[in-house]
Amino acid sequence: MDQTTTQPTHTGLMDFRAWINELERTGHLVKIADEIDPQTEAGAIMRLANERQSPAQWFTNLKGAMPGSSLLGGPFATKERIAVAFGLPPDTPYSVLTDVFADALHGKRIKPVIVPTGSCQENVLLGDDVDLDLLPVAKLHPQDGGPYIGTLNIGVCKDFDTDWVNWGTYRGMKHDKKSTGLWLGPLNQGGQILKKYRAADKVMEYAMFFGGDPMHNIVASSSVPPGVSEVDVVGGIRGEPVKLVKCKTVDLYVPANAEIVLEGTVSPGDEKEEGPFGEYPGYVVSGTNARPVFRLTALTYRNNPILPATCLGVPVDDAVMWVLEVAASVKEALRTKGVPIIDVAVPEFSGCHAVVVSTKTPHAGIPQLISSISWADRNASYFPYVIVVDEDIDPWNLGEVFHAMCTKCNPVRDIHIHPGYINSPLTPYIAGHPLRELGAGGGNVLLDCTWPIEWKAEQRPHRLAFKNTYPEAVKDKVLANFARWGLQR
Repeated sequence: MDQTTTQPTHTGLMDFRAWINELERTGHLVKIADEIDPQTEAGAIMRLANERQSPAQWFTNLKGAMPGSSLLGGPFATKERIAVAFGLPPDTPYSVLTDVFADALHGKRIKPVIVPTGSCQENVLLGDDVDLDLLPVAKLHPQDGGPYIGTLNIGVCKDFDTDWVNWGTYRGMKHDKKSTGLWLGPLNQGGQILKKYRAADKVMEYAMFFGGDPMHNIVASSSVPPGVSEVDVVGGIRGEPVKLVKCKTVDLYVPANAEIVLEGTVSPGDEKEEGPFGEYPGYVVSGTNARPVFRLTALTYRNNPILPATCLGVPVDDAVMWVLEVAASVKEALRTKGVPIIDVAVPEFSGCHAVVVSTKTPHAGIPQLISSISWADRNASYFPYVIVVDEDIDPWNLGEVFHAMCTKCNPVRDIHIHPGYINSPLTPYIAGHPLRELGAGGGNVLLDCTWPIEWKAEQRPHRLAFKNTYPEAVKDKVLANFARWGLQR
């Protein structure tokens, strides 16, 4: 790709609706005007669209929903849609996107500014008037414990004893008109903040918002270090401060142009059965458990509010955001340590479980070094598989990676199992473990798919691929005429 096409064309803040319009203009979103039942049909449409990598779905006629409200399915489910959110062409390759995001995550921070009013409060419902039934909340899978309002939401909570404000994507099941469940587990930052409030027997104020700049979702779903406010990171990426407005009933701030905002509290000991829910690995893993209840004190929204949602399951879906973030984070970590990598990939179809690294191997121990650095990275700590390939393998090409794994990874010598590592509580292969909520019961593995360092050049079999087999002049002629010969696909 020409260097001029790898620079973001949109450096300021991006409104959610402007992003939607750009997705529609570029063919990555379609409007569905037929009446759709959010309890039985919307999830099925979203799931099939994900599996076929169809455009995002903007449902504008939902049975039982408030007139003017709509549901947006799968807005982050392909790298093309994420590229548009960065102000890049839709065809920007992952290798470029990860470089852009790595630079952004480690760039400057810009604190937000407070503004007196915002479109997120064009409509305000307080107290007894709060009614989640007004919104097009979908039951995304028949196996879910209920309709889930919080799948592409951003939860907002303030640390108990510092000024740190955390934004995170914490799922929320709708219990009734005025409350939702929350997955604030012991391994996520929101859960660690809640633990402090509960230890002091204090109520935690909480807000959940939807929309605003699409970068809010991208950053909130990444593992920004504890103590760093995600809103500052978004400001740094966009080059200007995010505009926030004070909530109506709690001492928290949300983006002034958010589509929908829920305000309320989480009280000590207030729990209710939540789940199960179909999650990003492609399975229903979590079961039903007593989880914190978010009791609403206010509901505010823009005119004609848009509720974004994701129907997670077998890849590919909106978990693609995590693909980008982990690949960018691991790439940055390895480069910082001076590891001679070529590229880092997270295969979309791994269900966010594998990292693939292409590298040079100037000395022994490079694959082991790569795996240890990767698992120490906070973004990749839940990724149990690290696959290391030689520099002639494209880590984003699953065919090349699988071929290398089957032909170069010696089952006796090159599979390195590491028991005891913490896995995601949603990892399917630990689903039956009694300490699953703490990520126990699994481990990690390194698959070394590089030639042994002690083998001489003449001992290493030549890989019969076009790019490394034929002379440059021959390759140039073939590439220049391939389409004319009718062979381009």
